[in-house]
Amino acid sequence: MTPASSVLVTGAAGFIGRHTVAAFHHAGHQITAIDLRPAPGHLTSAARWRRGDFADPALLSEIAASRYTTVVHQAGISDTRALAGPDLEETNTAGPLRLADACRTGGTRLIYASSHSVYGTLRRRIPIAEHADTDTTRCSGPLNPYAASKLALDQEMRTRHTTGLSWVGLRYTNVIGPDETDKGPMASILSQLLRQAARTGKIQLFDDSLTAARDYIPVETVTATIVQLADQPLVPAAVYNLGAGHAVGFDQIAQWCHRWSREIAGTPLAVQLVPNPVTHSYQYFTCADMSALDAVLPTRASLSRQDTEARAAELFRLFL
Repeated sequence: MTPASSVLVTGAAGFIGRHTVAAFHHAGHQITAIDLRPAPGHLTSAARWRRGDFADPALLSEIAASRYTTVVHQAGISDTRALAGPDLEETNTAGPLRLADACRTGGTRLIYASSHSVYGTLRRRIPIAEHADTDTTRCSGPLNPYAASKLALDQEMRTRHTTGLSWVGLRYTNVIGPDETDKGPMASILSQLLRQAARTGKIQLFDDSLTAARDYIPVETVTATIVQLADQPLVPAAVYNLGAGHAVGFDQIAQWCHRWSREIAGTPLAVQLVPNPVTHSYQYFTCADMSALDAVLPTRASLSRQDTEARAAELFRLFL
């Protein structure tokens, strides 16, 4: 892939989408960005912006006519509380499959967003690999319709596109960054806790989640990986995990917030425990086995626990 390559980013006004546009712009690529929402002001000159639906037949025709070298598909319904039904199925499964068909016709590489939520409850507190997504001894499978829609897309891609299409699905873990505010309750729990601690001097946790732990990855690491995948000429078509490869406990985050509240904000931290109303659909442990992606991108930046703590400290200071 050359710097003059034409990249289409869907869902470009969203949290990860905005950072995707910025990453490709900084790498020197020509970008077309599409979203139902208007372009973010700071990125208006970084891409050619279009308002609309990623599954619009006119856009699919452009893709099929080889207008783009790579399509990075970040659009979708990301609310884990979304109800099952035609809207979710169309937006998260059927629509992306038509997008994949257009990419295949146009000889266009497709990189799309999947989710670590497809695994549901992990039976053991160890990193889980992509091939274990239907192994009931390793995981429960989707705990909500959103996760089910993502797993359905992954499975269909594996079945339909064994040859003839260059594609990658990325199962993001918990993506963190400085501008998740528009995600509301769907923002990563780490960012939510850091914001609470910095702005109110207290955090609220479910009373059954102190031993919970999740895998967090900075948004800039996600987008750097996507750009690297787009530039890599030979990447086996498959679904890949994309996370830090280690889990951070909620108790650890509470300790970080306590320390930073005292050292940076100069105030003590209060921790409030509240009942968990969604125990049946709550992921108490997430952790991605990164072996598969590391094998195809051996120079990809890795993240240590110290890196995660340092990034969290930066966010805490920002939220102050």
